[in-house]
Amino acid sequence: MVKQLFAEQNIKNAGINLTAAYMSCPQDTSYDHKGFFTIDAQNPEDIKKFFGPMSVEVRPIKPLSEVAKTL
Repeated sequence: MVKQLFAEQNIKNAGINLTAAYMSCPQDTSYDHKGFFTIDAQNPEDIKKFFGPMSVEVRPIKPLSEVAKTL
């Protein structure tokens, strides 16, 4: 399922740009895996649609260099 979801053509068809992807894969299989993704998209709904029925939390981010200017 993961291979198919993150296939280059599927990402392109979704109209998003996946710039980074990380997975938490615990040795103990009783724990859930968690994914952390950096995605450029026109709106949060495009991201939620891409992940389908999976639970997704979308948060806008900025480069640290921009945030540091405001501190």
